[in-house]
Amino acid sequence: MMKSILCAIILVVAASIGFAQTKNGEGTSANSVEQQIINLERERLKAFAQADKAVFERLVADDLTITHGYGEVLTKAQEMSVMRPSTPERPLPALSVEDPKVRVYGDAAVMTGSLVETNRDGRRELVLRFTNTYVKQKEQWRMVAGQLTTLSRERAIAKVDPKIYDAYVGQYRNPRGRVLAVIREGDRLMIEVGGQKVEIFPESETQFFFKGDDVLLVFVKDEQGRVVRLINRRPNGDIVQETKIK
Repeated sequence: MMKSILCAIILVVAASIGFAQTKNGEGTSANSVEQQIINLERERLKAFAQADKAVFERLVADDLTITHGYGEVLTKAQEMSVMRPSTPERPLPALSVEDPKVRVYGDAAVMTGSLVETNRDGRRELVLRFTNTYVKQKEQWRMVAGQLTTLSRERAIAKVDPKIYDAYVGQYRNPRGRVLAVIREGDRLMIEVGGQKVEIFPESETQFFFKGDDVLLVFVKDEQGRVVRLINRRPNGDIVQETKIK
């Protein structure tokens, strides 16, 4: 009787150990895939930043589509066409992934996190929330779709001579008939619409932005150097042409 009880205890303990090992094995496998996807994402961003098209092409599917924070949808070919290496004359921000999370569904995986662009001076210039989908094709994980949403943008204020503001002062009308006024107040440039004034800040001599908003205003000159219109670039990708009327 004692031997039977002892054998039963041994079998139960052995089964428990085997079950725990199976669970741990599955967990290790899942974690391994999750880490693999995170590593691939970082490798893809590095390839994009270094304009390494061979590596980028290996890591994404042929039917890749990425919806950017401003609403434009780009294909694999279009993404690769804008890749360029960073140079001292045209430096690119550093790209990093924060708070990555991966959920695996068989041969598909969904990764979420934040994509951060950091300037050379260490300033976080742009923060985007992303959702990327990977699929396993011929034993190789590849990205098939991406969605980016702008969370915050910190633009650097350029040092410009306030005298250039005089050329921008005037009234501008959009296609719907709304008129906005550009006003100079000392060394500040203001936009007035409906009696409300908001200061705009220079990113360059022709490009201006609102603090806390992802709107970019671009003043356009003709061949004679006269300001003829204002391009209003919205966060959703819309571009509104404002014609100078006065």
